[in-house]
Amino acid sequence: MTGFLSRGQRRGLWAAFLLMAAYAPFTAWLSDDDTWFLSIVVAGLVATVLIADDAQRNSRRVSRD
Repeated sequence: MTGFLSRGQRRGLWAAFLLMAAYAPFTAWLSDDDTWFLSIVVAGLVATVLIADDAQRNSRRVSRD
C-alpha cells in the first residue's frame, strides 16, 4: 500500500519532524525573540503531510477490502 510519499521520503520527513520538534525548545531557551515558533510551524507542516499520506494509504487499503 502506497501513498504519495515513497518509503525514503517518509523516513526523511519523520526525521525532519522529530528534529524540528526537538529543536524548538532549545531555540526558545537560547533566544530572546520568537524565532522558535518557526520550528513549531515547520514541524506542524511536516506532520500534516505525513497525516495526509497515512490517510491516502488507509483509504486505498479500505477500498481494496
